[in-house]
Parts: sequence; C-alpha cells; structure tokens
Amino acid sequence: MNIREGFLEQLQVNTTELPEKWIKFRQDLPHQKGELSKRNWGHPWHSICSYQGKLKPSIAHTLVDALLPERGGIMLDPFSGVGTIPFEARLKGHQAFAFDISPTAIAISRSKLEPFKVDAVLNELHLLDVWIKENKFTALSYDFSGIRFNGPIEDYFHPETFAEIISAREYFLKHGYADPAKAMILSCLLHILHGNRPYALSRRSHPITPFAPTGEAVQHSLIEKLETKLKRVLKSTVGESYKSKAYHQDAAGLWPEEINNLDAVITSPPFFDSTRFYSANWMRLWFSGWDAKDFSTKPANFVEVKQKVNFSVYEPIFAQSANRLKAGGYFALHLGKSSKCDMAKMIIDIGKKYLSVVDFFDESVLHCESHGIRDKGSVTDHQYVLFKK
Repeated sequence: MNIREGFLEQLQVNTTELPEKWIKFRQDLPHQKGELSKRNWGHPWHSICSYQGKLKPSIAHTLVDALLPERGGIMLDPFSGVGTIPFEARLKGHQAFAFDISPTAIAISRSKLEPFKVDAVLNELHLLDVWIKENKFTALSYDFSGIRFNGPIEDYFHPETFAEIISAREYFLKHGYADPAKAMILSCLLHILHGNRPYALSRRSHPITPFAPTGEAVQHSLIEKLETKLKRVLKSTVGESYKSKAYHQDAAGLWPEEINNLDAVITSPPFFDSTRFYSANWMRLWFSGWDAKDFSTKPANFVEVKQKVNFSVYEPIFAQSANRLKAGGYFALHLGKSSKCDMAKMIIDIGKKYLSVVDFFDESVLHCESHGIRDKGSVTDHQYVLFKK
C-alpha cells in the first residue's frame, strides 16, 4: 500500500453522501468530451476579458449543476477570479456571491453578476469619452519606471493611445466601479489593453499575459475600440441577477453577514505551483489602480503566496463555511496537484476539522493546451474535493 492509498483508507469516504449528479460528473468528466470540451463553450460573457488561470466554464457549469438545486439556490465562490463559477450559478437561476482581492478580477465578476441596464452602460461610455477629451494626460506627468514586467509599459502603445489610456485610468481611479455599468465598461477596457489581434490597443503582444510587444506602434482610439468590444458583448443578455453580488473581499477575512444559508460553496483557489496571478495580470492590475509599491507589498496578501508558507490561511474559510452552509450543504474545491504539493491532502487535513469529507479524486491534465503561455506551472492533475455539513 502506498502513502496515498493509506491516506484514502483513513478518510473512509462514504459514497452514500454523494449527490447523484456529482457521481455522474466523477465518472464521465463531461468537460473532456463532446460540446462541453470545446474551447468556446458557454455564454459569451465568459470571454468578456482574458484572464490567466480561468476555470473552464464547462467545469463550473457541471459543478453548479451537481451541487445546487434546480433553481433558487444560494452559493458562494470565495476565490471567484473573473466570476466563472458564480456566473454559471446566476445563469442557472441561483443567487451567487463572489469574493476576490484583485481589483481586476472583481470588476470582471461584478459585470457578470450584478444587474445593469444597457442604456446605463452606453451612458457610462459617453461619460468616459467626454472625460478623455477634457482631461489630457501624458506619460511625462507620471513615473511609471517601476511598471516594467515585460518591458516599460509605455513601450506597448503609441504615445497618443497611451495618453488616452492614462486618462481612462484616472477616470476609474476617481469614479470607481462599484456600479455594475461602470464595471462592464472597465472589464471590456481591460480586455482590449493588450493582445495579438486588431481589437487590442497595444502593439502585438498576448491577450492573457502581456509579453514584450513587437511590431509597429499604431495610434488607436480607445473609445472606438471599446465601443466595438461593448457592442459585441451587449448582443448577449443574461436576464435576472437573483440578487447576485461580487465583493472586493479577502476570503480569509470576516465575511459579510448576508453570506448565509448557503446551499454550496464552490471554488477553485490558486494552485500551489501555478503562475502568479499578480504578475501574469500586471498590466490590468496597473490599470485598475496598482502602482509600483503595490506590486511589492500587496502580493503578500494573496493566498497563492500565503499557502507556500503553510495552508493555515484556509482555516477561517472552512470555519466560516461551516457556519454559513445549510445543514447538508456542500463545499467543493477544484485544486491543482504537482510534484511540489498534493493540494487535496493539505486541504483535507484542514477542512475535515470543520466539515465531513465525502469524496475526492484526481484528473490528469497533461493533455491540456497551453494557449500560447510558455510558463504554465507544473500542475499534472486537477483534484476535486467534496465536503458536506
């Protein structure tokens, strides 16, 4: 018997506690075949903004379907990223709550979860257009020397385009994005900041991580590019929000009181050996308000950094989940296993103090595509862990 088999025996997993749809998910892994396996499966809003480490929408769809009632459930994703899991819950008629500490991620989550009127978004676009015309800025007015992960940020853009980007950044620093219409504008703008196709404001780079730019610096109109992106996004609708909400919130901090009576907590925290979200998304974080000092200090608050010291950061998350879940509610985690860390084992050691472990299994991901990212980390398997209150 190897160590892992011994560990499995000690857990005494009780399959009678498993939902029928979870068992089917476990057996079939439907996201690996048929329609659900296609890269662009799912609602178009899943592609509002490119984001490294985003969970496949088809996995989110299946987890939501397995662990929530048909409609009218309440769920939380404490590591929501760009809101893939809670957005799938909203689409299926549930109230979905989302936490993240990245301003970039929470803007994108808010645009997917909270209700807005199309007219309000178009009005926000007009206000931004007026602001840019009336508030002229240049790179000479700022010290961006500390923002140079893959090269100086000003090297990515034509000077006139960069001036408009700086002005738009100032607009959101002044007005914020608590309003979901503003969040939608910001989300679409974050997407077009950099890429390798004509939609992007930058020189040729990459849509997920802004690799060093190549090619000619062409002047682009920020508002024209943004309007094109918005029109494409707003062609699709999502209907009722079911009072879903995104919080700029540390999952390990004290949760808002309204996060209660949950049918399920479903989440995919940062993998132990994944690429760093704060460096992969550096340009979008800069646009969302981070400065050079923030890149030196704020990563220490991210779970991906804390868990490399120890996994105690998950203690308050499990403790609060145990208090906020309904009796019989589920806590499901999608994790990453590598040669450096068996995340499932580490998480189970903590979670079993608060909830009952009812299942876990591994799924090899050595077959997965790289999307043009050279450094994907050393994750060899995805792991699914299920707890029950």
